[in-house]
Amino acid sequence: SARIEPLRTAERLALVLGQEGPGVRPETLAQTDADVVIPMPAGVDSLNVAAAAAVALWELRAR
Repeated sequence: SARIEPLRTAERLALVLGQEGPGVRPETLAQTDADVVIPMPAGVDSLNVAAAAAVALWELRAR
């Protein structure tokens, strides 16, 4: 997994969002160039997919 900041410079970008617990299917991940995780405090296992999308889009807003 990588940090999201370097992806801001990518010419083309698609966000693939997974389910809260299991995440993105391995078959789907195999077709991507990078996977990114959102750092969370200890004890927090996952984010609601809408919240994760909001965080990712906020981080990418400065592209």
